[in-house]
Amino acid sequence: MLLSYQKPLNGDVGIVFGSFAPMHQGHLELIMRAKKENKGGCIVIVCGYKGDKGEPKLNHLKRYRYARQMFEDDELVSVYAINDDDINIEHYPNGWYGWMREFERIFCVAVKDPSCKRTWYVGDKQYYTDLIEMFGEKAVLVERNGNPISATMIRENPMKHWDKIARTFKSSYSTNILITGTASEGKSTLVKDLGKYFNAPCSYEWARDYIIKHGKNDWEFNTQDFLAFLHGQFELNRQMIKSDGNNGIFFADSDSLVTNMYASSYCHEYGFSLNKDDYENIIKPASYMYARMCKWDVVFCLCPHGTFIDDHTRYMGHSELAERNKLFDSLVESMRDVGMWDKVVILDGNYYENFNKVVEYVNKIKSN
Repeated sequence: MLLSYQKPLNGDVGIVFGSFAPMHQGHLELIMRAKKENKGGCIVIVCGYKGDKGEPKLNHLKRYRYARQMFEDDELVSVYAINDDDINIEHYPNGWYGWMREFERIFCVAVKDPSCKRTWYVGDKQYYTDLIEMFGEKAVLVERNGNPISATMIRENPMKHWDKIARTFKSSYSTNILITGTASEGKSTLVKDLGKYFNAPCSYEWARDYIIKHGKNDWEFNTQDFLAFLHGQFELNRQMIKSDGNNGIFFADSDSLVTNMYASSYCHEYGFSLNKDDYENIIKPASYMYARMCKWDVVFCLCPHGTFIDDHTRYMGHSELAERNKLFDSLVESMRDVGMWDKVVILDGNYYENFNKVVEYVNKIKSN
């Protein structure tokens, strides 16, 4: 794959290639050495094909994008990609000659002077031998004795090796936990406490800030407001997952299906702004779309119980337990509709029991 907007490197160059599934400190050592030992910098080639070892979390195109993002502020590193399927070659080792032909095409674009000297930096002895014996290339074998990390080790236990994963690749290996349920069940408090306990990023109900900012009441929420709720919550959760503060665990307070739960009720309420047609044709499909784009590892769902607490921000028409049970049934139905139900764990204890249940789940992941 060629990106014409990349500035050609000027001078002798180093070359680093790999699947980068994910990119880690071992790869970065190769790239840093290559760009420092060659005046022109380093060419990075992201290799892959459909169904390769990066999938399902990191397909080839995503790895290519993350690698570009990793070095977007580095003028001495240019990132390109070779996909075996795109150029119709066999996978390694049988596709070496076809792969090298594609590399030569990229190389002529990646450097100002194609006659410049080039050196390959590899951490694999077979690659080192192949490059020298099959193609007569200059290669450097870089031993990783001081940092024996591998992409396989990371894929098997991302959290254990979290600090070794390249920054832009981390979000794909984050364990994302959704806490959901109806109003006044303690989910926001639970999310905050879990975030503090695990020193992990956690989101909040984005709609609450929106409501305060715009001074609206529940019966005034129209189609535009609900669309704002959906996109706002999705973006907030996404930003938290990608944040530098993510140490491998993220807790979300609500998602699009909670918004859908309320919208499905409000559209039937007399005097409310949202009508049934807009809900069925706009809000519900959008809610399901956002839900399907989310990648939750587990969904902890709080059952309705106890007394509804009036904090002067919630619609009191849902304060009775019978009404909250109806909302809960609607939430469950939507989770089944979008294929999320197999990830749901019901929380039906008191606060401390629910807290411990989530803590046990996270600790089990961390100890694997």
